[in-house]
Amino acid sequence: MARFPRAGAVKTRLVPHLGAAGAADLYRELAAHCVSRLRPLHATREARIEVHFEGGSARAVRDWIGSWPRIVPQPGGDLGDRLRAALSNAIAGGARSALVVGTDCPAARATHVRAALRSLETHDVVVGPAEDGGYWLLGVTADAAPRALPALFEGIGWGGGHVFSQTMERIRGVRLRVAVADRLADVDRPEDLEAWRAERAVQRAAPSSVSVVIPALEESARVGAAVGSALEGGAHEVIVVDGGSADGTRRVAAAAGAHVIETAPGRAHQMNVGAAAATGDALVFLHADTRLPAGSAAMVCDALASEGVSGGSFTWGTDDTRLSGLFNWVGRTRVAVFGVPYGDQALFLDRCTFEDLGGYPLQPVMEDWELAQALRRLGSLRIVPERAMTSSRRWTEAGALRASVAYLAIIAGYRLGIDPAALDGWRQP
Repeated sequence: MARFPRAGAVKTRLVPHLGAAGAADLYRELAAHCVSRLRPLHATREARIEVHFEGGSARAVRDWIGSWPRIVPQPGGDLGDRLRAALSNAIAGGARSALVVGTDCPAARATHVRAALRSLETHDVVVGPAEDGGYWLLGVTADAAPRALPALFEGIGWGGGHVFSQTMERIRGVRLRVAVADRLADVDRPEDLEAWRAERAVQRAAPSSVSVVIPALEESARVGAAVGSALEGGAHEVIVVDGGSADGTRRVAAAAGAHVIETAPGRAHQMNVGAAAATGDALVFLHADTRLPAGSAAMVCDALASEGVSGGSFTWGTDDTRLSGLFNWVGRTRVAVFGVPYGDQALFLDRCTFEDLGGYPLQPVMEDWELAQALRRLGSLRIVPERAMTSSRRWTEAGALRASVAYLAIIAGYRLGIDPAALDGWRQP
């Protein structure tokens, strides 16, 4: 829910401190920041993002916000009328649930909204309180909307410090199941500006440290080399997430300098566990049979510092077989044909971006393809020319032709909608 940023019409409580033009510029930045922070939900296709605007033209709003979200003019009436219209129209359009989000809470992220959406799986309404007594988010399910919408927006003292408490009273009055989201601070007073400046500085800062996450299962013969390449490449830390190996993988990884975590098997799950434990600004997801090139950490930080880059990978390569030329050609062809890098190229991205995208989807195959696709919808992907060198064992064990055909068939089958559980069997020896 946004207003077009005209001087004197937005952030009026800050006009004495910033001037009318300065307050409008602040609102312009805050709203664009809010929309940008919710874009990961659009990239993962978890939600449709709409900007409902008041004032200005749709073209002017697109020039300000960007062309990717849907732009919708707000109807007349007070704030309650406009909020109710936004929710009811979304549900009438087929949404199972709908949320409205304000524009002036700089700490609001896709992670907050994703959590609110999940709470609506077990509740009728979700409300995100703001520090000033209002709320920054409100959501309702389609099933609860007929009861909820009349109660939520009539007779509320908009602009006062009791909007949240009044709303909660209305929800309880019609006996709806309500979830309360995180309380966030908005920017309405001069003393709020420091929080906004700090948030903006964090968003603009280039990554300076890299955490490398390695999922492993029965990889004692190769994991040490993978860990060593990451540390020699300048990684801040290497986290090996073992899925229950019985061959000494954890011992070898620890001896090579990795922090080792044991968890249930499943590559996507293991990588998510490792990312949750990581402390670096950027994440690299490295297969246990792959080695990073020299200076890899600096390459990752440089790539992610570029404007518009959402993530990337290294170039695929292998060098331990007489058929390496063929395999390198297959790897290059795979990326050229299908348009995204894959997990054996060591995908990398900013840690906050990974969190906002919700991590890897928990599926047995093509989880890396899904993450890379989301990154491509979010921005551009940078393919570093230096190679991440992958062992050729899968080709030599299964046969070069059979293995190559199987990998390409899995990719094609996934894009045709075949169940990932069925595709998982295609890659077995």
